[in-house]
Amino acid sequence: MPRIIIHKNGQTIEKEVKADITLLEALRITGNSPPSPCGGKGSCGKCRVFVNRGISYYTDREKKHLSPKEMKKGVHLSCMIRVNDDIEVTLPDIPGKASILTSAEITDIPGMPLVTKEFYTLPVPSITDQLPDDTRLFRTALKNKNNITDNSGSHNYKFVYKNLPLEILQSLPDIIRKEEYQVTVTKVLDEITGVESGDTSNTLYGIAVDIGTTTLAAYLYDINSKKLLSVASLLNPQGKYGADVISRIDYTMRDKNKLKEMSSLIRLAINGLINEMTLSAQIRHTDIYALTLAGNTTMLHFALGLPARNIAAAPFIPATLSSFLLKPDELNFSINPSGRVIVLPSVSAYVGADTVAAVISTGMHNKEDISLLVDVGTNGEIVLGNSSFLYSCSAAAGPAFEGANIACGTGGVEGAISEVFVTTGGTLGINTIGSRKAVGICGSGLIDAIAFMLDMGIIDETGRITESTSQLSPELRNRVIEINNQPAFVLLNADETASGKPIFITQKDVREVQNAKAAIAAGIKILAVKTEIDINEIKHVYLAGGFGNFMRIRSALRIGLLPEELSGRISAVGNAAGSGAIRAMLSIDEYSVACETAKRIKYVELSADPLFADCYTDNMFFD
Repeated sequence: MPRIIIHKNGQTIEKEVKADITLLEALRITGNSPPSPCGGKGSCGKCRVFVNRGISYYTDREKKHLSPKEMKKGVHLSCMIRVNDDIEVTLPDIPGKASILTSAEITDIPGMPLVTKEFYTLPVPSITDQLPDDTRLFRTALKNKNNITDNSGSHNYKFVYKNLPLEILQSLPDIIRKEEYQVTVTKVLDEITGVESGDTSNTLYGIAVDIGTTTLAAYLYDINSKKLLSVASLLNPQGKYGADVISRIDYTMRDKNKLKEMSSLIRLAINGLINEMTLSAQIRHTDIYALTLAGNTTMLHFALGLPARNIAAAPFIPATLSSFLLKPDELNFSINPSGRVIVLPSVSAYVGADTVAAVISTGMHNKEDISLLVDVGTNGEIVLGNSSFLYSCSAAAGPAFEGANIACGTGGVEGAISEVFVTTGGTLGINTIGSRKAVGICGSGLIDAIAFMLDMGIIDETGRITESTSQLSPELRNRVIEINNQPAFVLLNADETASGKPIFITQKDVREVQNAKAAIAAGIKILAVKTEIDINEIKHVYLAGGFGNFMRIRSALRIGLLPEELSGRISAVGNAAGSGAIRAMLSIDEYSVACETAKRIKYVELSADPLFADCYTDNMFFD
């Protein structure tokens, strides 16, 4: 078996790997894979590594992505070469810490929590009171609910008897006698799921998790007080198998173990967040009694271990769209066994529980005014409606806004160009996340850059980068160059970046943005047509998610991502999916509303709509 020797951050790792697998696969096995937004299909050109020895040739496909200078240095694309002999590689520095949106706006949340704990003092048995332990518990519970009086007013206990789970019954006699018949009962929607000795009713915590394709955000709450205690986030570890859900679904279809691997990745990540937050709040894992999950339909399939292959191709059929209340051990989550994992419902294969959660978070389902919700990502989820109707669609925007398929694109990490603007002196201005030296350009910076290029006349309304630069200022004129046989606009020169390489926008990058923004804009237009709503009738526009929060609204309007008529009505609502997941965890009423809303939302399949092609084409231009 060939050996792979990896140099990374001053350390050296050696491992034997199977022969004839790609270098990217070998690096994944060692846990050291480089970014591969396309999932190893060879289209993004971002899985670059330095090969010190073991490979002496370049494939034709590599030559399309790599410059002669890079090839001279020994840079290879790890998805395009195979390991058949010992190979030694050096991995480039990993971009800085990700900037993950975790702000989740929460207003007053009505109603009882989904999971509750109630303290009882049970009647002590006697020779005249020989009720079995489970009946004694039920009668006390029902007496506390004031459901014990019949029409005559006599105290004949009337209750609906439901057998306790066997695992509770097995320990019930010892539990109720340990603290002299004082017990605390855990209930989920009035079903008893656990019994503890003594009064533990004050120990009741819950975690809501938004499972995004790119990031995970988690929120720890004291359920009794509905108070936020801790927030944690991380990049979705599944990202090494592709930036988009289709790439990840493709990976799981290779064999049955790949789905298990994908499920394990997300569950381990969530358990890591649980551990981080419990340590921060100085509580135990067993103090957590609720874990609420929101996410797009594919992410929830992976979390539940469900095959997602049929989501990837027409007619796009998921295994389920239902909500679930699951025991923690069914998914290996490290919370109290008496608690429950609450999975919120989805609408369709591409409008998931995260969109349902965002709808209830904004309250648009209750408003008389017409609202538009837009979550711009790899798939742009869009919902239009009010208290009378809700229509949704998913626009396949592609991963351009998340840095994939963009020559110098990167995620929202420290050093990513997040803003591009005209300075007071009329020159090009740039800001990066964390004010670090630039490592690439993320989605918000990309939208700004395209808007800047439009304003300055660097690209025209068709998206074509100008060949005639005479009308540009000398400073901008020198930035229009040719890279890999295509025109490009240089944002930063090599000596201004962290990598020592220039950061630029190519003609292909502009086309990627045009495709993405046309899909979103067409989706909005089609929902307006379906609902017979004039764009001017929309009173509120909610931009959900990380990209929507950081994107400058002026730039989004300038490039036509959002209709110009909506100017002045647009607001960013942070992690609305996370907010909705929190609301569903802290209130039975809100959980019920989420389940009802998922059924209310009517889904429009854009690919089957005859209007879509024309709307998409019309919105390709920068008007």
